[in-house]
Amino acid sequence: MFKRQVILFTTALLLMASSAFAADKELFPTSEFKLGYEGMYMYYDEPDVMHEKGILNGGFGSWTGYFSDYNIMLNAELEGLAGSLRYSGKYSDGTPLECDTDDYFISGRATIGMGLDYGHTGITPYLGIAARYWNDDIKATGGYERQIKQVYLPVGVNIVTRLDEGWSIGGTLEGDLLLGGKVKSKLSDVGSNYQDVNNTQEFASGGGGRVSAFLEYDFDDYALGMEPYFRYWHIKDSKKDTVSSGTYMEPKNKFYMSGLRLYVKF
Repeated sequence: MFKRQVILFTTALLLMASSAFAADKELFPTSEFKLGYEGMYMYYDEPDVMHEKGILNGGFGSWTGYFSDYNIMLNAELEGLAGSLRYSGKYSDGTPLECDTDDYFISGRATIGMGLDYGHTGITPYLGIAARYWNDDIKATGGYERQIKQVYLPVGVNIVTRLDEGWSIGGTLEGDLLLGGKVKSKLSDVGSNYQDVNNTQEFASGGGGRVSAFLEYDFDDYALGMEPYFRYWHIKDSKKDTVSSGTYMEPKNKFYMSGLRLYVKF
């Protein structure tokens, strides 16, 4: 099934790209768009409490513009993925629980940087503002929906090198600082005796990073590329929220995300 999806995706990219405008072949093009497929394996862990793991599929789009008179780069990106994860945990009485979840993950970002030209290699340090949203719905008796919203500050560097015969390689190295977050646990899904809980994740209570590499081939009017990546997040205990059924806290957790992007650039 996955192989067939990749073949269909590649065919769609070629059809889309055939009508694209000719791209600027400069090291820092005035404007470029990327559209593509994204597959991601996610492992979410609350130590000694539970973990979830599985594959999400979706897509992404981005725009990058360089203002060569000032060496300024602007970038905007949006990604969305969905799928089912496998939940492994336990009930409050200690009974083990294994079940599936329904999930979707959305993130967006805007960054600004400065392009530095070193011949065939360009280096662009950047910073920006980004947000991500994870909706996690546990499908089991006693299960409930969680809505996690986080805003963070990305700081990183992009590198690109133009090779002979139309090839380009490069990558990104980035660190992320959590600016703040909200976690809504819809405990009312469990029963009428429970109320929804809202936990706040404070400034600098978490952070993470990402690393990626890409390989592109230029077909004059467009380019096709692939980009494997790895992302990591670590979040501390949230602030507590007290409702009629008790006091609740979102425990410390870790995210491990590895994925692959396949895209057309024009």
